[in-house]
Amino acid sequence: MAGNRKEYNRSETKRHIRNVFLAIYSEKGIDGVTINELCKQAGVVKSTFYTYFEDKYSVLEEIETELLQTLAEVNNDLENLDLDPVLKGDPLPQASKTVDFILAHLNEYRAIMGPKGDPSFENRWRRHISSSFINRFLKEKHDPKSAGLACAIFSSTLIGIYRYFIFEDPDITKENFALILGNPFKYALMDFQASVK
Repeated sequence: MAGNRKEYNRSETKRHIRNVFLAIYSEKGIDGVTINELCKQAGVVKSTFYTYFEDKYSVLEEIETELLQTLAEVNNDLENLDLDPVLKGDPLPQASKTVDFILAHLNEYRAIMGPKGDPSFENRWRRHISSSFINRFLKEKHDPKSAGLACAIFSSTLIGIYRYFIFEDPDITKENFALILGNPFKYALMDFQASVK
C-alpha cells in the first residue's frame, strides 16, 4: 500500500509541475518560462523538478507528444472508418472519442495552440492526421498522384475545425461536432477531385 501511495504522490507532483508550466507557458511562451519561477509557483525545489524533467523544453515535448499520440490512438482506424452515417447526413460516430479527449485536455491545447504557443505543434498534428488518412484515401480514390494534396486539404481542414472548437466554441454539442467532422471525410474521400476527367 505504501508503494502505491508513493507512486500516486510522484505522479501528482509531476502533474502539478506540468500544470504550473502550462499556466506560465500560455502567458509568457517558452522563452518566458524559467525553472526558478516554475519551481517557485509549483512549490517544489529544483532537484524535484529535475527528478521528472531534463529542462523546460522536455516538459513541453512530453505534453505535446502525449496529446498527439493519444489522439492518434483514438483515431487509429481511419482506414476502416464507416462513412455510411456521414453519407446519410448523420454524425460521424467515432468523433465523440476525439471530442471527449480534446475537452479533457482543453487547457493543454489552448496553451500550445495559443498566441504564445508552439507553431510546430499544429504541423506535427497535420502530419499525424495525414499519415493515418492516406491509406484510406488511396483505398477509396486509387489516385496516388493526388494523395498528398488530399491529405494536406483534409488535415488542414480538421485542424481548422479543432482550432475553432478549442478557442471559439468548446460548448458545441458532441453530436453537432461529430456532424461537422464528417464533412471533411466525405469531401476528401468521396468528392475530392484534383484533375479534370
